[in-house]
Amino acid sequence: MLVAEFESPDALVAGAEHLRSLGFVGLDAYTPFPVPELDDILGVRRSRVPKAVFLGGAAGATLAYSILSWTNAVDYPLNVGGRPYNSLPAHVPIVFETLVLFASFASFITVLVSSRMPRLHDPIFDIAGFERTTIDRFWLTVGDPRRAAGSIDDEQADRVRSALVPLGALTVRAISRRTPSEAP
Repeated sequence: MLVAEFESPDALVAGAEHLRSLGFVGLDAYTPFPVPELDDILGVRRSRVPKAVFLGGAAGATLAYSILSWTNAVDYPLNVGGRPYNSLPAHVPIVFETLVLFASFASFITVLVSSRMPRLHDPIFDIAGFERTTIDRFWLTVGDPRRAAGSIDDEQADRVRSALVPLGALTVRAISRRTPSEAP
């Protein structure tokens, strides 16, 4: 995998566009603030969190209403003040609270899983100067998603270097994304 450092978001966008036009598809970017132009270039998909929250909330509301209906109308019917056994207005607070509880759990779990957390270490953090990503540096990673660990061959690495340096890349470095279990 190759990592290129840029000084400005414009240079990063230009580099990503150029690599995309050359046919590279394993691109990712690390920036100190959102760069909306990168979303289309990198092929960023919409988040799955809203769908997961909706499904979690619907499951929670259904579960709560089912339990309340079963206990109040079938298992232990109790005539309180002449109201019907299965009274929806009486169930609203419990159903709503369970909906919120399940939706929040679904949100938390979906964000945790989709961000591949908890990951305590990534080889990109070992690059000298990468900590400046939170301040003023922009990084573009290039890897081949069809190969193991996103590795890139020497010919492709030379193409990437020769394409990015004229576009403002300060450095272009190779890193290994191997995990300890993949090491020989």
